[in-house]
Amino acid sequence: MALISRLSTSGPRSGPRSGPGQASRCKWRFRLLFLLAISAGCARQLVPAVQLPPASGKPTVPSLEIAKLKERSNFWRDYQCKFRIRVDSKTSKFISRALVLAKEPNFLRFETFTPLGQTAALYVSNETGPSLMIPSEKAIFTARRSETLAREFLGIDLPVDLFRWLLTASVPPEQIDHSESRLDGGLWRLISNSAGAYFEWQISARPPALQGLLVHSTGFEGRVSYDPPVELTKDAAPGKIRISSSEWSLEISLEQLMPAPQFRPSAFYMPNLADVRKVDLDTIK
Repeated sequence: MALISRLSTSGPRSGPRSGPGQASRCKWRFRLLFLLAISAGCARQLVPAVQLPPASGKPTVPSLEIAKLKERSNFWRDYQCKFRIRVDSKTSKFISRALVLAKEPNFLRFETFTPLGQTAALYVSNETGPSLMIPSEKAIFTARRSETLAREFLGIDLPVDLFRWLLTASVPPEQIDHSESRLDGGLWRLISNSAGAYFEWQISARPPALQGLLVHSTGFEGRVSYDPPVELTKDAAPGKIRISSSEWSLEISLEQLMPAPQFRPSAFYMPNLADVRKVDLDTIK
C-alpha cells in the first residue's frame, strides 16, 4: 500500500503534463496496479474453502459410531442365544432348533436338537480346543480348526469363532482396533485386512446400523446380511441372519438373545458317556 501511495502522489503538483514520457509512466503504473490486484486475489484463493478428507488409512467412521461398536462388542461378550437354523448345502439340508452359549475368551457351546428335543449334535470349545459329539453316531470328533468340525457338523465351511460374533451382529474387538474405514455413498465400510483375512463390515450411515459383512479368508469366503439392519445401540438384537458362500447357505431366525454372564463350567465340556469312540478328523485324508 505504501508503494501504491507513493506512486499515486509522485510527479509535479502544478498540473498535467503532456508528452510520450507521461503516457509511458501512466501505462507502467496501471500495469503495476493490475499485477498487485491479481496477486492479492490469488493469495486469497490459496486458502481452501472446504476441509479436506483425512489421509488414506485414517478412520472416517465418526468416533461416536466406533464407540458404539466397541460398546456392543463388550456387551455381547457373554450371552445365550436360542434360534432356528436352516442349512442348505451339497451334503446337508435340514431345519433345527439350536442353542448357543458364549463366554469370553474362548468358551462356546453350540447345540442342535431333534424334533423331540433331544441333542442332535453338540459342539464345544474350551481351553483345550474344539470338539464335536454326534450322539446318533456315538462319536466325538476333534480337529485343530473349527471349520473342519463345522463341515462335519453342518456341512458348511464356517469358522465357529466368527459365528459367535455374527449371532449378535457384533464386530470382534481386535478388528475394530486394527481397521480402516471408507464412506461409499450412505454406507460406511469398516475394513480389517490382516494375516491373509479380509473382513468388510457394512454400516449404513443414516441411521447407523449394521447391514452385513463380506469375508475373504482361507477358511471361509462369503457374505453375511442382517434383515432388518441392526441398530448400533448396545443391546439391539438381530432378527434374521443370512450367511452364504458359493456352495451353501445358512439362515438363522433368532428367538431369544440375552446377556448371560454366569454359566455352569461343565456347559463347555463334553459329557462323560460310555461306548463313545474318538475320531481325529485331522488324521483322516
